[in-house]
Amino acid sequence: MIKKLTAVFLTISVACLPSASVSAHIGPLEQNEKQYVIVVEEENMYDEISDRISQNMVEKVSGLEAERVVVARLTKSEAEALNEDEDIIIEEDMILTGSMSQEVVEEKARNQREDIGQTEWESLDNTEEKCREERENEWNLQAVNAEDASEEMDVSQKVKVAVMDSGIDYVTGINLAGYVNLIEGEEELSEIFQDATGHGTGIAGIISGNGWTGISGINPNAEVYSVKVLDDENKAPLSRIISGIYWCIEHKMNIINMSFGTPVYSKALEQAVKDAYSAGLLMVGAAGNGGGSVEYPAAYPEVMAVASVNPEAKISSFSNTGEELEVAAPGEKVRVASFFDGNEITHGTSIAVPHVTGAASLLWEKDLTKSNVFIRQLIQQSVKEIEGTDECGLLDVGYAKEMYDIFTEGFEEEDIGMERRIPENTDEPERFVDVNTSETYVEGKWSGTDHKGEVDKGNSGLGFSSTEISIIKQGAVYPDKNINWTKGQYHPWWHGRWQTKDITVWNEQYNKNRWTGAVLDVNYISVLEMITKIALRVGEIGEIDIMYNPFAGMDYYIFNEIVHDINNLKYKDILSNNTKANKKYFLYGCAIHSITDAFAHSTTRSDGTKISHTGTPTEADDINYYSGRYKMALYVTEYALKNLKNGTYSDGNTVLQGIKKKYQNGDAKFKMIKIKPYLNAHGYNAAVLDKLNINQPLN
Repeated sequence: MIKKLTAVFLTISVACLPSASVSAHIGPLEQNEKQYVIVVEEENMYDEISDRISQNMVEKVSGLEAERVVVARLTKSEAEALNEDEDIIIEEDMILTGSMSQEVVEEKARNQREDIGQTEWESLDNTEEKCREERENEWNLQAVNAEDASEEMDVSQKVKVAVMDSGIDYVTGINLAGYVNLIEGEEELSEIFQDATGHGTGIAGIISGNGWTGISGINPNAEVYSVKVLDDENKAPLSRIISGIYWCIEHKMNIINMSFGTPVYSKALEQAVKDAYSAGLLMVGAAGNGGGSVEYPAAYPEVMAVASVNPEAKISSFSNTGEELEVAAPGEKVRVASFFDGNEITHGTSIAVPHVTGAASLLWEKDLTKSNVFIRQLIQQSVKEIEGTDECGLLDVGYAKEMYDIFTEGFEEEDIGMERRIPENTDEPERFVDVNTSETYVEGKWSGTDHKGEVDKGNSGLGFSSTEISIIKQGAVYPDKNINWTKGQYHPWWHGRWQTKDITVWNEQYNKNRWTGAVLDVNYISVLEMITKIALRVGEIGEIDIMYNPFAGMDYYIFNEIVHDINNLKYKDILSNNTKANKKYFLYGCAIHSITDAFAHSTTRSDGTKISHTGTPTEADDINYYSGRYKMALYVTEYALKNLKNGTYSDGNTVLQGIKKKYQNGDAKFKMIKIKPYLNAHGYNAAVLDKLNINQPLN
């Protein structure tokens, strides 16, 4: 049956994100119209409903093979007419808004490094390797008895884990199996920079971090998929959350990590959750951070509700509680993966959830024929008792593994209820009191309207503050989001393309005396050097004062186009704090985007045929298609950021070092268009370029 419509706002409980108010619709609405999400209970009803509301339809939710969700703008009378049909669920398409606890925690910055030059990069790599070794076993993994949990597991069986969140950045510390971005208008967003807030990346690291950047997850063997539903303000309409769940069903995910929540009940969301559970998926949700009742979707019976504990093994003061809770996990002072291979300290029930998700994936690997009910009950029955509460216990991955065979013997799928099948876990939870006083886990409070004014403890591994990292990241995604710079064939200098096309957009001021249909080389190495030099000058004097001559291999017309683009940036509309330093970080991020895009848009297969940027999905943007391209791009980003921290520009040497590092870790297997002549123009050469270079693609 269809429930009464509600007109309210939902709040997602997520860690490390500021709260924000938003409007309750997408785009302009006509008078008396509201936006509704319509979920059909039977697939054969989809076309009928679509035809009935064809004039009002906003979108058919994409990415689903079995079409179930429609978004439409309707008047009250039109909605009431649909409400009479018992085969559909209709509700206002409420906006879910990101919220957080009042405190956000970040890692205290490392000790100031000595001034470094490009010749000292190798020693920095060694320092990072030492850091990785020191952080293999964080307190949160020890607390849930999971520091060695993934050893001796059967890696031939892969459990598919969907992280429905803000996206997951492509970083070396997380083995990402695939992704889908359900946010309209983000089709061009770089795969390296999918996560605008860092929330999804942090969660993925807890589930499956490989230790490369200091974050070891519970199950590095998990097959993690990013299902991006939260935008760069950490908001999502209800329809997008629902479509994300159905995407997971259609693509046969085993587990969905749901580190978000709302205190508002939704029949449509509940139906999607029920459909997922009936399809055999295990859903793990955050209890919420308000200190009140368990939020939805965690409060639905089909979802495992997870609370947060602190380092002293007590329920966190901010954690929501209630009879819906099934398990608790660390959610305070937890180190998570962050932007650009960094890491930070954060907290929230959002961060507790992936511990349970990782544990579930680890246990399920033993036998993929087991049901979601089996895994759920095994986790519940193996927990340790938590002092002061009888609502749930503390996750114990080691005990669950130890009791797996005994539990199997006593488990019957048809049994209803929660009969105990293994001995009660009598171990005392371990307490990590030193974490509360350790400078490594210093907490900072946000203040001010943007919650970022007072304390900025920094991002480990990079030496930047979190605010600086945020601005660099903002620049790194800007070319894909600014309508004037998107579409690489029109603005190839911002998207790593090796040449212009006859449809490239030229500014008339600089090009009225030339044939605009000409195809010109775009030396993406020169573009990197030019933009990073401009960034440093803007950061120093607040304006561009760079002449054309210094940039080897740079076409005069392209030089003028880049200058024109940068001069026309409206920083006051882009940056909340429009300082010279912030402009520097933003522009340097734009430069990083340009050079990393070269590994997607200026590459070929080993046989010389171009890696396509058309079709669905595009080969160029597939992180697992010649994945060495993205590894190489990450290494180049790493060296570029080191240059920025040292106050120097990036050039051909930055790119060459990234290339060499990739070849040290295995053959690249792909080709890069004109990488050798473009580097040679800057005076750089190496034998490895002969293996990587191709001067012209075959198609």
